[in-house]
Amino acid sequence: MFDALTKYILGAAAISLQGLAVYTILQPISIVDPMLGFFFWQVLAAFMMAWFVLAVQSRRYHRLGGMAFAHVFVMCLLLPVGGLVLFMSLILTAVVFPSVRRPAEFTLVENPTFVTYLIARVRHGMGARLRARLENPLVPMDDRLSAMAAFRSLPPHFTGSVLQNLLSDKTEEIRLLAYGIFDTAEKVIMQEVVLAREKIAHATTSAELAGANSRLAELHWELIYQNFVRGEMRGHTLKRVEQYAQEALELNSRDANMWYLLGRCALLKESADEAETFFSRAQRNQFPSGRLLPWMAEAAFLRGEYTKIPEMLAPLSHSGTASSILKPVVRYWTT
Repeated sequence: MFDALTKYILGAAAISLQGLAVYTILQPISIVDPMLGFFFWQVLAAFMMAWFVLAVQSRRYHRLGGMAFAHVFVMCLLLPVGGLVLFMSLILTAVVFPSVRRPAEFTLVENPTFVTYLIARVRHGMGARLRARLENPLVPMDDRLSAMAAFRSLPPHFTGSVLQNLLSDKTEEIRLLAYGIFDTAEKVIMQEVVLAREKIAHATTSAELAGANSRLAELHWELIYQNFVRGEMRGHTLKRVEQYAQEALELNSRDANMWYLLGRCALLKESADEAETFFSRAQRNQFPSGRLLPWMAEAAFLRGEYTKIPEMLAPLSHSGTASSILKPVVRYWTT
């Protein structure tokens, strides 16, 4: 901004003008009052001193240039000689005792990435560790096979999507094991579906028919929840859940679980208004609030009604019934 020569000229000009102002005030009174000359030279001295300080100050203060200039100008104007001595002393001190330059405390870094081969060092999140070991082709085969065996003990809704991905794994043993686990779990549900349909065929009362339809709705929902169906098949299964739930409610409108299930289906279709209606009916029929309130808050979020979410989740923070996964969400919205 200012070269070295300009800085020297400004400093010398400020000292010279200040000396001229002092010389003028010491002159005997004549036709022209010495105070007028002193004030004229003092204004110029203060102006030059302000420019000099602005020229030599650190770059970090450049954004405050206007305020710093005004501050120095006023100080030098109101404190003749004293203001100049003060700021010259500060500048000389900075020159004689320069600050120690330290390396920058902050720097730009690349976005972090998950490195699967370091997963062995992790001591928490067993599900994540198993998933990383299974999906990493660099892991030894014996380690992947043992991880696949341990994978059976995890919840089906967590393993479903992983198993589907492993069906296209390059290793034949992994593909076969994934298919076996996947197929076994799916067959268990489909066998239950067959039994429920038989109950519908042999139902003699409306209560039995309602129960069988309710069971079919829950089983088809499990196919979605456990990630056994994708794409168009998932959409078809979702329609079957809604169909059986509606048929069950026609026979028993107080089935809170079916209203809840219809609300979950509406959320999957991002139909927040329908979801709110279904959840409200479930709430009126004594559906457990600990399971219902998070999904009602989800519907409010989809509608953009963010102010309602803390009110909906407040009972969960007070009662302590929220799961470990849900607690951070409740804490975020209620604090």
